[in-house]
Amino acid sequence: MVKDLVVKGAIYREGKAEKGTFSILKDKFVDPSTAADIEGTLLKAPINFHTHLGDSFIDTEPKGGINEIVGPGGFKIKALNEAPPSLVKKTIKRSIEFMKSRGTAAFFDFRESGLKGLNLAPRFDGIIGFFLTRPTSNGEIESLLKRSAGFGVSALSDYKVEDLKELSEEAHRRKKIFAMHFSENKRENVKDLISLDPDYIIHCIEATDEDLDVIRRRKIPVAITPRSNIFHGKRPDYSRLFRGGLTVLLGTDNVFITEPGIMEEAEFLYRYQRKLNRVSPEQVLSTVIDNPRKVISNLGLKMDSEKYFLFPNEFLTPYEIVTRPNLYERFLVSRKGNRISFFARKD
Repeated sequence: MVKDLVVKGAIYREGKAEKGTFSILKDKFVDPSTAADIEGTLLKAPINFHTHLGDSFIDTEPKGGINEIVGPGGFKIKALNEAPPSLVKKTIKRSIEFMKSRGTAAFFDFRESGLKGLNLAPRFDGIIGFFLTRPTSNGEIESLLKRSAGFGVSALSDYKVEDLKELSEEAHRRKKIFAMHFSENKRENVKDLISLDPDYIIHCIEATDEDLDVIRRRKIPVAITPRSNIFHGKRPDYSRLFRGGLTVLLGTDNVFITEPGIMEEAEFLYRYQRKLNRVSPEQVLSTVIDNPRKVISNLGLKMDSEKYFLFPNEFLTPYEIVTRPNLYERFLVSRKGNRISFFARKD
């Protein structure tokens, strides 16, 4: 534990890499004449904005399309209903530990199965978790909102709009989050979506450009999950979401489909888009570093600690960070209040 850690070198901040001298304790650039403790590359650790950790135990290859695999009453829900709670809890813990070992600063998890599902969230430390729940009955609404960050529901087309409006209103009345999947498997009604006033949405890959314009004007952030989409046979052009100021976030989705490595997700997005319609390394990094922190702040949530990746004696470009972050020696730096700790990478 140290009082401060001053890094001189390539500092990734606010969407770009800059040369400078940075104080981790002050979380800002300082006078370049300030004595540095170490030289290298520094960036805030990534945030995974969409996981489904409850299905981490599933070991069977799923068959069929999106509805058959993750839709209501489909493969995943049947597996969750039949699984021993102890197994579900154990494997959620394993997935959280995996994200922690990779240096993930925080994650947003959609918890299925109402109170039963929320009760299976294990104790953990060293990583921040925001849990969004999904009531199985009206009787669970109040208890779930007291104990979680809000609601995270499945596709718009899985519900009656009136029922979703009730959930949205209850969440916002208690200053909690209302988030949902939108236009993942088919185009859904954007007017109905807007009527629900979501805080952020997931996917949008079947949304039209006109739909995206509406979402953009309403300033609704969108979390995308490229590897999961590819698994389900989708081949969207994600560059559409990066145009015109839409806030794009990145997540890893269902653990039984994709392990929750968010930097691996970022690398995949960059490679997938490179010869389709390029998304720059800087834009990709923003989806896991800058944008998530802005959205967290806008949602009124707080991170009681902050994490950084430190690559000592390496002066890396955003391209290098995105395409090969595991090639170089890396330390994880943690700041909580006035306490700073740093650890060697374990993965």
